[in-house]
Amino acid sequence: MAYALRRIGVTVLTIAASLVIFGLLWQLALTLMHVNSYVGKTPLDVWDYLFVDNPMTPDQTAADNRAHLFGLLWVTLGHAALGFVFGVGASVVVAIVFALARPIEFMFMPIAMLLRTVPLLAMAPVIYLVFGNGAVTAAFIGGVVVFFPLLVNLALGFRSVGAQAVDLVRVYGGSSWTVMRKVAIPTALPHFFASMRIAVPGAITGAMLYEWLFTFQGLGAGIVTAKSQSDYPQLWTIVVFITVVSIVLYTIATIVEAAVLAKWGPDAGRR
Repeated sequence: MAYALRRIGVTVLTIAASLVIFGLLWQLALTLMHVNSYVGKTPLDVWDYLFVDNPMTPDQTAADNRAHLFGLLWVTLGHAALGFVFGVGASVVVAIVFALARPIEFMFMPIAMLLRTVPLLAMAPVIYLVFGNGAVTAAFIGGVVVFFPLLVNLALGFRSVGAQAVDLVRVYGGSSWTVMRKVAIPTALPHFFASMRIAVPGAITGAMLYEWLFTFQGLGAGIVTAKSQSDYPQLWTIVVFITVVSIVLYTIATIVEAAVLAKWGPDAGRR
């Protein structure tokens, strides 16, 4: 428990310091590059867009801006959740099948890696043509981002099981599935959560790509609309907004990882 709390505290402090440094570098970059203030918005401009009413636009208050962005965010999070659940579920099932039947892994892992090299921007129109515009397409596009890193890391985690632990389960009459439940899954948990930290923001990226290409919903479509209307304060705010949300979700994934590994991971009880 102490290990989990210590890791959570370190993670939160690290991310808070990173946000401060990022804001300073953002401001410094705009200043050194002499970016036109009409196009390049500073952290203060983003703050004003979200929390300060502009007397030049009395019909568009900061509260309206926040409500608009949060409305877009919930749509994007819904699409990201579809891709995340689909990608994680599919990768876990496939990785377990690969671990239980190694010949299948040798046959299909190279194909999976070959598909991974195809740019998602090229795959998305094909997915759209096959499944149309809807939840299935959102799940597939987001799932592709999540699936491959998780599959590779889980397969690696299952292969890293110690031979002595496997022999011990076998001596007591355990089957391959018993080895998977009792040994392989706890051993693979660090690999699983390492990929989950990447998968969480990756699912959001996939969701925004889906929205940008095929819908007029969510933050992905909001970026397109803001750009077409030269609404640069909104454009920069959306980028910051989704970055902060991704960091928050990344932090939550890290907190869950620390708690789970402290209780069920391969080093549980040793710290």
